[in-house]
Amino acid sequence: MSSATSNANMSKNTVLVPVDDLQVGAICRTPIEDEIGRLLLGTGTRITNEVIDGLRERGIEELTVNAEEANGLSDRTKSSAVKAKPKNTRDKDASHAPGRDPTKWIKGVPLKDALVNRHHEPIDLTRRRTLQGHVKMARNKFEEIRLALTEKKMQTVEALSDLSGAFASAMVDDHDQTVGEVVASNTEMSLTDRSVKMGVLGMAIGTELDLDGPSVLEIGMAGLLHDIGLYSMDPAFSLPGRGPFSEEEGWEYRKHPVFSADSLREVSDIPHSVLLAIEQVHEQYNGSGYPFGLEGKRIHIYARILNVCDTYLRLTLGTGFRKALVPHDALGFILHQARYGSFDPQVIHALLRTKSLFPLGSRVELTNGKWADVIRRPVEGYACPVLQLSNGERFDMLENPEETVQPSCDPQRNQGRLSIEAMKNIRWNPADELFFDAE
Repeated sequence: MSSATSNANMSKNTVLVPVDDLQVGAICRTPIEDEIGRLLLGTGTRITNEVIDGLRERGIEELTVNAEEANGLSDRTKSSAVKAKPKNTRDKDASHAPGRDPTKWIKGVPLKDALVNRHHEPIDLTRRRTLQGHVKMARNKFEEIRLALTEKKMQTVEALSDLSGAFASAMVDDHDQTVGEVVASNTEMSLTDRSVKMGVLGMAIGTELDLDGPSVLEIGMAGLLHDIGLYSMDPAFSLPGRGPFSEEEGWEYRKHPVFSADSLREVSDIPHSVLLAIEQVHEQYNGSGYPFGLEGKRIHIYARILNVCDTYLRLTLGTGFRKALVPHDALGFILHQARYGSFDPQVIHALLRTKSLFPLGSRVELTNGKWADVIRRPVEGYACPVLQLSNGERFDMLENPEETVQPSCDPQRNQGRLSIEAMKNIRWNPADELFFDAE
């Protein structure tokens, strides 16, 4: 028999609730994990027959929950009483990173239902260190993969699957901080850093589209691996902020999605949907992409999501011949390009809900001249995020409607602005760098 544990401050006042006694329609008020730290039910999860079936399929027969919540979760008409928690419950395995096991994500249940609401909380420094540790782990794993590909010894991507799960767990625990801190622009962006940002932003958009946990994890894996073929090509192709390609280099570069997918086809634990997404990530919704010129719903949904992520990241990364766009202008440019059918409209709406008009992790300036960082999405609409001022004070724009903000260039990130007129006149070409003069 397997049981799961409530993470309500690790209170000793806990009881066992049989899965068969869960009340359909009840809402989980605190996250529930299993004994080794894997999230099973997130805060706000509504108990449905599908949720109950998913727990049963995984061998979970009982949930260990806070006694105060037990009656709200269980249907007492099914059993005489909840049982006291046994004293010999195993301690959590500290070496097991939460989120590593993809089987903990319930198929058919939108991951969005599991997100913990942290809207009224500040940025957590411990969580920040955890995210930094995940990124550092990614760099190490990518170096191992690079060597395995070079020596043609690539056999598994289990490590990156674990990594995808770790970022997904962090996003469930605090969506806004995870997206804001991981996806935020850097002055330099290695191939590894870019792939991590791609995976996390892709998972966030997939979550906003109501995809289930297993699907969101696959998007994360595709994002992490989408440029893996560049390791076997001219090293200049993978340099961050590279200059424009010659015509010959451009044609060669367009082959990399195929190289990426081909290099992984013999790996047994790669889902077919992930291979399709990797191969199609640079296809555009209107058929103007590469390498096959696919359009519309012929492009896999994962690829449609990651294509928008790729565009956003390219715009917010500076090059040797132009500055990076501030995230607000990058998002504005994407919205303008959507008029030409370049992107899946549903994905664009999900991106806007994920990042808001003033994207998470970006910097803004208030009318009083103070600057602030965007730390939380708006509760409603797109234009009233929660900010953190330079002195650490939390500032909710929804509670201060008279205050206005404008995007601010971060001098440490070599950022520039793009005028509305320029956004209207430039057409995005996914095969080439975007040429414009940032203000």
